[in-house]
Amino acid sequence: MKALFALASLAVLSACANQPVGLTLNELETSRYQITERNRLPIDFAKAQQNLFRHAAVCGQTYTFEMEPRQASYGRIVYRPSPDADWAHSVVLSLVLLEDRSVNVKAYSYYPGQIGRVHQMLTAMMKPDSCRADKSWENKLDVGE
Repeated sequence: MKALFALASLAVLSACANQPVGLTLNELETSRYQITERNRLPIDFAKAQQNLFRHAAVCGQTYTFEMEPRQASYGRIVYRPSPDADWAHSVVLSLVLLEDRSVNVKAYSYYPGQIGRVHQMLTAMMKPDSCRADKSWENKLDVGE
C-alpha cells in the first residue's frame, strides 16, 4: 500500500515538474529552448524597430522591441499571444548588434512548432510590408536552420 501511494505521489510530482509555471526570461533564453539562429542580418536596431512599427501599421501584427538595460548592443523582439502571456507562451528573438551594424539573432520558444512564428517575426523585421512569412530574403544571408 505504501509503495502504491509513493508511486502515485511521484507521478503527481513529476507531472507538476513539467509545467512551465514561472518560467523566466533567463530560463527561456538557453540552448534548451533555442529553435534557430540567423547571423549577420543586414539591419541595425533602429531600422528593426522602425520596420516593426511599419509592419504593425500595415499588417496589424504587433511585436515588441526591447533593449537590454544598460547594454546598447543587446535587445530582443517578443511575440506574446496576449498582453498578459508569460514567457512560456512567448516567442523571443534575442538580438546582438555587431560592430559592422549587422545583427545576430537567436530564436527561443518553450513550446515546439514555433518556427513559423519565428519566420513571421523575421519577415516583419526585414520586410515590414510583407504580411506573410517570407524566406526569400534569407537567400542573401549566412543562415542556418
